[in-house]
Amino acid sequence: MELTKVIAELRAERAAIDQALAALDRIARATTGKRRGRPPAWLAATTGAIPLEEEPRKKRSLSPEVRKKMAEAQKRRWAAYRKDQNGAK
Repeated sequence: MELTKVIAELRAERAAIDQALAALDRIARATTGKRRGRPPAWLAATTGAIPLEEEPRKKRSLSPEVRKKMAEAQKRRWAAYRKDQNGAK
C-alpha cells in the first residue's frame, strides 16, 4: 500500500473514533442525573430511541385530469349547498 493511502485511512479512523468518543461523552453527561421529559434530539439520535427519517417524504402530486375531476365534484357540492341554503330561507 502506498504511504498516502495508509495515512488517509488512519485519519478516517481517527475521525470516526473522535465522533464515537464525542457521542459517548454526551451520553455520559446526559445520564448523570435524573431528568424529566423527552430526551433531546441529539441524545435520541445517538441512542437510537427515536428513529429519524433519513430522506424527506416525496410530495404527492395529482395529475391534471384528477385535479379537474376533483374541482368539478367540489363545484357540484357547493351548488348543492347553495341550493339547500336558498330553499331553507
